[in-house]
Formats: sequence, structure tokens, C-alpha cells
Amino acid sequence: MMANRRDFIKVSALGLGGLAMSASAINLLKAAVPQDLINKDSDPQKGLRRFPTYCEVCFWKCAGWTYTDEDGKIMKIIGHEDDPHCNGRLCPRGTGGVGMYYDKDRLTTPLIREGKPGSQTFRPASWDEALGLVAKNMKEIADKYGPEAMALFNHGSSGHYIGHLLKAYGSTNIVAPSYAQCRGPREVGFTATFGSGVGSPEPTDIRDTNCLVLIGSHIGENMHNGQVQEMSDAIDKGATIITVDPRFSTAASKSKYWLPIKPATDLALLLAWIHVLIYEDIYDKDYVERYAFGLDQLKKHVKNMTPEWAYGITTIKPDVIRKTAREMANASPAAIIHPGRHVTWYGDDTQRARAVAILNALLGSWGRRGGFYFKEGMKLPHYPHPEYPKPKWSWKETMNGKYPLAGLAVSNTLIEASIPSEENKHQIHGWLVSGTNLPLTMPDKPTLAKAMQSLDFLAVVDTMPMEITGWADVILPECTYLERYDDIRTSPHREPYLAL
Repeated sequence: MMANRRDFIKVSALGLGGLAMSASAINLLKAAVPQDLINKDSDPQKGLRRFPTYCEVCFWKCAGWTYTDEDGKIMKIIGHEDDPHCNGRLCPRGTGGVGMYYDKDRLTTPLIREGKPGSQTFRPASWDEALGLVAKNMKEIADKYGPEAMALFNHGSSGHYIGHLLKAYGSTNIVAPSYAQCRGPREVGFTATFGSGVGSPEPTDIRDTNCLVLIGSHIGENMHNGQVQEMSDAIDKGATIITVDPRFSTAASKSKYWLPIKPATDLALLLAWIHVLIYEDIYDKDYVERYAFGLDQLKKHVKNMTPEWAYGITTIKPDVIRKTAREMANASPAAIIHPGRHVTWYGDDTQRARAVAILNALLGSWGRRGGFYFKEGMKLPHYPHPEYPKPKWSWKETMNGKYPLAGLAVSNTLIEASIPSEENKHQIHGWLVSGTNLPLTMPDKPTLAKAMQSLDFLAVVDTMPMEITGWADVILPECTYLERYDDIRTSPHREPYLAL
């Protein structure tokens, strides 16, 4: 049975309570930030001072200002006016960072499980005891099975530091579940088409587009801040919005065309659009002739994939398919078929992403104004460290021939590798989990539970009690982004930006 967050809060009350570190955390922040950044534009009439930060409630990492009173209490967080990720405005999650910081359920002390494995009984412990227990178990696993038998499941900036720890320990079995579930198929599909992935945030020039196609992308509900603002501006300028979604979403309500497609048939619609562009001769010929190869093979492939063919699969009428394809062509090259996020749906996800990429290529939007811009980035020096030890095996050996195009570790293969079996030649025996709640993240919960029950050791690092912490042998409370020193945020954008 999966533990839930509410149950864990009840049984671990010893480790919960008021946030005692607030004043000391702000004092550390004051010591680390140049005074001219702190004092500029502070509000002396209200007795408030401001400090630069960037939000970590989601991956967008909007830069902002944290305002504190004379006692060091955080009063508000606002967006940074110079940051192109947010243009001075934060979404409700960003401004809600104050609530996360002061949440009464915050984990405030290390906790160690008492009793048999799986029992949700924890006692508070000192940092020395908790870290010592983690080190002891990691050493025992390395001595018995090799350091490769430890894996890290992580998400967010803090996972980078724990990843450094695991590499220094001798393991590269590091995975973010978001890769397989969010970006992985998309990156493989676009790389196969353009030789480059989309990256994050997506370099979509929504601000200057004339036609935006959203296929399973919920801009306006998922609050990817900069894109929401740019979509609003594009609508005000008269851009055509085409939304493909079985549900009448917020984006659909703002669209010229809403296509209520039958679920799991997106690929058929994309192929029919490609057919219309090619066979009506309305694709960007100059662009394709200059930059692409394989058009003849593509034309042959989609010959029979007509709007009438797609109608029987998608329930979208042929005239609507043709009309929307012509809208895209008329807007070309300032047209975007949005690559989306959270794009692992039906099992055809990589091929669907390829179709999205090919459609953008036919419209000539890759590297064009109003389409996809080429991001400008910057490089900062890495902190020097000794060379990592070379592991004897890595996550690639846990794939067993599956996902040959994956560029990063896939979470479910490391989970499966944690279950003992005769076929499992590369077994994982211990997990570190940082910033990801696996019982809610992973879809195959019985396999996940079996894997966790098979582990020799599980340590969790997080700010809040949740389902995964109920399975831990040791729980280490994490700082929020408002309390810790993260790397400088370097963000490729139309122009490169960095944030503290």
C-alpha cells in the first residue's frame, strides 16, 4: 500500500513544527549579497529591504526580488523587471514562494526510521547522526556490491550537488523522472530532425508569431510564465491560435480554431497537415531546398495520409484540417507548432515529436522570427574538483536494449533494476531521492513499491513530508531556494541572462 502525505504528517509530527531558521537564513543571505543590490529600490518608508533571488517552484526559474522587514521576515516576492523569463511578473506559484518558506509542515530536523522497514515511525536525529547513517549505508553498499549499486532520483537545482556527491562516490546512475515523462521523446524527435533538441525553456518566438498551434499544450493553465505573457501579446496583435485538445481548455477559449481531437490520434492529424502542405505546394520551398533533405521520401510516405484518411481516425473534418494547414502556411515562417512539455502520452511520442518538428521545418520556422529563435548562451567556469572515479557500469546497462535513443537515464529502468531477479545483472541496492515524489511521479506504482521494498537503503532529501518520505530510512530536510546558495542561473534566451 502506498503511503500518503497526510498519513506521514500525522506520524512524523516530531520532525515538524515552526520554521526556526528564518532569521538566520536571511542573515546568511545578507552576508552573501553585495549591499548595492540589497539597498537599491528598497522601500525605507515601509522598512523593507530587498534581495535578489530566482524562483525554484518550477523549472522556469524566474528572477525576482525578495522583500524582508526589519526583523528579516519575508514579506513578498516579485518578479525582476530585467528578466526575460518573467518581465517583472511572477505567476501565483512564484509569489507563493513565501507560503512554501513559512509552511508549518516544513521538515525542520533530520528523521530516522524506527522499527521494521516500511513502518512510518520516525524519531528526530542530529545532523551528525543522520549523515553518519547515510554514509555508513553507502559505504556498506559500495563494499558489498560496488558504488554503482547506488542510484540518485532527483529534480531541481539541489539535485546537481547530490549528483556531484554520487559521481565522486563512483556511480553515474543518476536520473530525473522528468526526462522520460516530460522532455525526452521531444528532444529525441527534434534532434533526429534538426540535429538539435529544443531545450528548456523552449525558444519559441511567440511574441512575434502570426500563428501558434498548440497540440496537447496547455499554455495559460500550466503557467510557463514568459510564454503565457507572450501568447497574450500575440493574441492582442491578432495572431491566429489553433488548439488541438479533446478538452475545451483555457487556450482553446482564446483560439480561432479549436480541434476537439479523439485522444491518442494526434500523429494522424500531424501527418495529414504535412500532406496538405506538400501536395498543395504551400510549404516554404526556398527554406526546404536550402536546409533539408528527404522531401521526396516524405512526400511518398504521406501520399495516402489525406485529411479524409485522418478524419476517420481523429474525428476532425477534412475541411478543418485543410483550412488550419493553410492558416499555418499563410503565416509562414512566423508560425509555431509548439513542441510542448509533458509529452509522454501514448507510446508514439518520439514519432509524434518528429512529426511536429517536420511540420515546423516545412513552414520554415526553425531559426526564423516568429518561429523558433536560436538561443544565445554564456559559459561560466566550473568549480574545480578532482577527476571522478570511472564506474564499472552505468544506467545504460540497465536499459537491456530498450530506449536505444535515450540521451539520459530513464527512471523506470533504474526502478526495475532495483528488483532482484535472475535476469538482473546490474542490480541497484540503494537510492538517494532529492526533490521528486516518486509515488506520485511514476505511473507503475506496484513495480515502484516492489523496488522500494527490495532496497537495502533509501534516503530522501526534501523540504516537505510527502509520499516518498514515508518510505525513507533517513529523511534530510532541505532548504528552500530562498535559503540556500545555488549556482548562478545562466539562461539561454534571445539574449543571454544570468541571475543570482
